[in-house]
Amino acid sequence: MSACGGRPPPTPPPSLADELAEDGEGEVRIAGIPLPRLPLEVSPSDPALAAGWDRAEAALTMPSPRPPTGEAWEVESWADEELGGWMRRRAEIIGAAQRALEPARAGRPEHSVVASFLLGLAYSRFALDLRGIETPHAFAEDPERVRAFRAAMEQAAQPLWLRALDAFGSCASVASAAPAHSLARWRERCDAELRAVEPLLPD
Repeated sequence: MSACGGRPPPTPPPSLADELAEDGEGEVRIAGIPLPRLPLEVSPSDPALAAGWDRAEAALTMPSPRPPTGEAWEVESWADEELGGWMRRRAEIIGAAQRALEPARAGRPEHSVVASFLLGLAYSRFALDLRGIETPHAFAEDPERVRAFRAAMEQAAQPLWLRALDAFGSCASVASAAPAHSLARWRERCDAELRAVEPLLPD
């Protein structure tokens, strides 16, 4: 049956996969996280980004430690050694990423937005992973210990949220100032990350 007036039927809206392909999202990822289309003439292998990109990815792919299922003394040992060691190592890697990315953050806008976004991801995902660490089974029947453990994880995450907020805010600010909306996708993504972080900031 022909369309009314001989006009062709309306074109169906593009699928999400088509939109992602058109926008370039999904083509470049870090630690499995899809990024907006990279600005023109920007690549993860650029000297301004390569070292920081690699270190940020190393931090983002660090598996979180799982508490033992044994007794409370085993949990205390795990917290001091495995959990504490993981936190120190991840903080050191992110610190190295930040040092490597700072020149790019202060450089041309196309590099600056990517560098700040990577840094924001590294800090925010570290904070999320801390909040996501399971409460040890040995504490399950002791509400005070459960509260103390959860509070310790939240407290450790607080400065990370603040650093993530600073990095995503820098990304959004630089992208907003770019000419002709050339970095609009990065501004939108950084704004979205900011909205996700703000409710988690300390009072």
